[in-house]
Amino acid sequence: MNTRRRFLLVLAALYPGLSGAQPAKLGGKPVRVGILSAALSSSAQLASHRFVDAMRELGWIGGRNIVYDRVYAEGDEARLPALAMELLARRPDLVYVQTHPEARAVLERTRTIPIVFGAANNPHPGFVKSLAPPGGNVTGIANIGWELGGRRMQLLKEVLPKISRVGVLVSPVGRSSSEEQKLVIEAAGAGVRVIPAKIREASEFDTAFAFLSENRVEAVLATHLAIFRRERKRILDLAAKQRIPLIGFRSDMANDGALMSYGALSSEQIRRSAYLVDAILKGTRPADIPVEQPTTFELVVNMKTAKALGITIPQSILLQASRVIE
Repeated sequence: MNTRRRFLLVLAALYPGLSGAQPAKLGGKPVRVGILSAALSSSAQLASHRFVDAMRELGWIGGRNIVYDRVYAEGDEARLPALAMELLARRPDLVYVQTHPEARAVLERTRTIPIVFGAANNPHPGFVKSLAPPGGNVTGIANIGWELGGRRMQLLKEVLPKISRVGVLVSPVGRSSSEEQKLVIEAAGAGVRVIPAKIREASEFDTAFAFLSENRVEAVLATHLAIFRRERKRILDLAAKQRIPLIGFRSDMANDGALMSYGALSSEQIRRSAYLVDAILKGTRPADIPVEQPTTFELVVNMKTAKALGITIPQSILLQASRVIE
């Protein structure tokens, strides 16, 4: 028996609905899955394609037994409530989202249509009664992002052992405040002073980097917030102009020019969320499917950026790297 077959049998045992055909209520018609994304269409389409590819591997073929209804907010989270209403009005059988804001926008408008999130920050409490079982109409993959701030700081210190002042991009609202304090304490233990730059919206990036420059920061750490991933090219451009190395929380930040990135493997989160969608479409209630957490993490090092900044990457870092961009 091959590995994939064995895995599917185990999954079917955990979620009995997997072993049956599509629910009878669908009457043999293709199921309709709504996809709501706050990202710009280019990023949203990439994530959507990855999700659709993962679903295809599970036997869900677009136009045959499944129809996708995609709605993108083009980077404007303020549009999410209206777009969620628009999407739900078309009566999807399930809604798939990536992030916390998207999940919240849909959840606030339906407590019956199943929702699966692919990368939501801190979904408990607020979204689910508990991670196992969630007990409502929503389940998915919880992010491990903020929790890795201390590890990213350690990586910066290992690459640049003499640094003593690190700028940290944060938001002045939400859970950012308490997590910022944890990071400050962890950084102090490594002899590093944290200089927080608080950003509410993209128009404040120029001011934030001017503030960091005035405070003579020697590196920048981007905390785990959607705005920093969505606006990464602008952030990286500002960091490059000031010749400040930056460490991010997703590999696409290193791909686009960050010195390093460390975080959960995004493609794996999307793949795992597809398995949850598959289970629900085959009859398992979201209330009975535990919220999962990532188990695969990657360190990506951009040697092009290192050379441009005159930074020598230690062999110890290269040995830990999942991928090195030459």
